Amino acid sequence: MAIPYSDDIAQALDKHLRIKSGGVWKYVEDVRIKNSGSWADVKEVYIRDGGSWHLVHEGEHFLFNHQLDTNAESEFDLASWISGQGYSGNKIKGALIINNFQQRVNLGNFSSDSKVYLRINSNKRIIGRGGNGGNAGQNAASNGQNGQRALYTRTPFIIDNGGIIAGGGGGGAGGRNGTITQQVQETNNCMKGSQCTNTYDVTNNTNGGGGGGGAGYPGGSNGGNGSQNGQANGGGQGGGNGGGSARSGGNGGGLGQGGSNPQNNQGGSPGSAGNAIDGWSERLSGNDSGNGDIRGNTVN
Repeated sequence: MAIPYSDDIAQALDKHLRIKSGGVWKYVEDVRIKNSGSWADVKEVYIRDGGSWHLVHEGEHFLFNHQLDTNAESEFDLASWISGQGYSGNKIKGALIINNFQQRVNLGNFSSDSKVYLRINSNKRIIGRGGNGGNAGQNAASNGQNGQRALYTRTPFIIDNGGIIAGGGGGGAGGRNGTITQQVQETNNCMKGSQCTNTYDVTNNTNGGGGGGGAGYPGGSNGGNGSQNGQANGGGQGGGNGGGSARSGGNGGGLGQGGSNPQNNQGGSPGSAGNAIDGWSERLSGNDSGNGDIRGNTVN
């Protein structure tokens, strides 16, 4: 039976036996032997070369090739998808092709000899949601929210990134509300045939600006008071202030970037960016097309 993905991906994933059929070398999915009159699947195939045995085929793994084509503002969970294909084991080998704008991908926690070939096509993305901007406030303006991470894995993976992998931007901090004092003059009749002018101060409350939403898919919501929502390509602008001691809100962070502080750092705190990849130590090197455009931290 043929493998479900292309030869170049099979070569990257490794441990696939090839046979020559009709003058052409082909990768095979299953290897069987006849034992005591019955055909049985082979778990592993080794060859002896130079006095040493080498593993050349792994037969226990669930093989798959899945492509995401429709933009989705929800996480794709590989383990749930594989379970839906009827496989309940812990050994997998296959390709996940990102051909859309995808909010977050979770490659799960499969066996240490599993492999996922993750390809992000050109102009496609795995992006975390942007953090919401903070609201303005009188005594304590609210903080911007953190952006979400883009990719999570505890499964070994090969990265072929022709698009973007980015954590969501942090929301901008809300600016504090304040007051503004203005001088007012009044003219009144104070004596017969004359007028008097009185001057006094009037103090009014003024609004601070909300924080801008962080960039992401979707972008974070704005914090009100003139601030803007985050977009897929950039953070929203913080709202301006109403004058006096009120302060403008901070801007939302770009992809993989934290939000900004409010004017003069008077207000809430900005949100942090989401991680681009949580599970970087699971990355397999040496047989991929490159990390590509990664925006945000790579951790664990």
